Amino acid sequence: MASRKIEFYAEVEASVLTESARKLLREYSGIPDAKINSHVEAIRLEAFQVCPYPCIGMFQFLDLSLSSMTSIYAEVLQRLKTGNKFLDLGCCLGQEIRQLVFDGAPSANTYGVDLYGGFFAVGYKLFADRDRLQTTFIAADIFDELSPLATTQLAGQIDIVYVGAVFHLFSLQEQEMMAVRLVQLLAPRAGSLIIGRQSGSEEAGEFSRAGDKNGKSHFRHNPQSWRELWDRVGERTGSKWHVEEADLSAPEFGLSSAAAEGMSAEIRNKMSAKGLRFVVRRM
Repeated sequence: MASRKIEFYAEVEASVLTESARKLLREYSGIPDAKINSHVEAIRLEAFQVCPYPCIGMFQFLDLSLSSMTSIYAEVLQRLKTGNKFLDLGCCLGQEIRQLVFDGAPSANTYGVDLYGGFFAVGYKLFADRDRLQTTFIAADIFDELSPLATTQLAGQIDIVYVGAVFHLFSLQEQEMMAVRLVQLLAPRAGSLIIGRQSGSEEAGEFSRAGDKNGKSHFRHNPQSWRELWDRVGERTGSKWHVEEADLSAPEFGLSSAAAEGMSAEIRNKMSAKGLRFVVRRM
């Protein structure tokens, strides 16, 4: 958990939101343009009380990364329209699911999972859709074999998993364990997908996250180490996975840089961190 105070992020204002995020709030949620900034800033305060993640402080809960992955988004959307099931692991306020629903995906085919269930109520408030969204939200720990995620009937039933800004929170060993759990959730057939993003690096290895004081190990991948992880996961699970995409060219944070000029160097560096976006498909 981040140790930062919300005051640290005061210089990051809602003006950093992308036009795609504003369009979603305007056309899906019905929030007038003039009220978007104040609405989102109030939501940030509520979300920060659930868990003070740095991504909350920097408005990343409106970073619509999945729809920007043009190599795969059309396929994901079409598959959901034809009945496939989609799960967002580490969904936070559920922005990726709302974008899918706005673009025509049936919300009944979507699942959101987060360690902190308090985010779900804040997400309904952010998007003003509690009375119409049929997404199933589950508060669960992916590592807990007795969690609601493990004990529901979802094992082997999910077709597509999105994992945004989650893998890099853990050690390499924990990441491999998490990947194995995702394989167990996915339908055991060719075409099952794992899509997402995480902090990346040209040189793979352990790194320290700002604010961490517990000495926890984190691992940051480059494309080669990411492919090697999925080779090992395939061996452990008796399956075969192909890393179709492992792109280090995109920044970790997809927010607009319109307000970056007035930000401190530390905030600017956070917002321009290198990210690894990936598509992994079962063969």
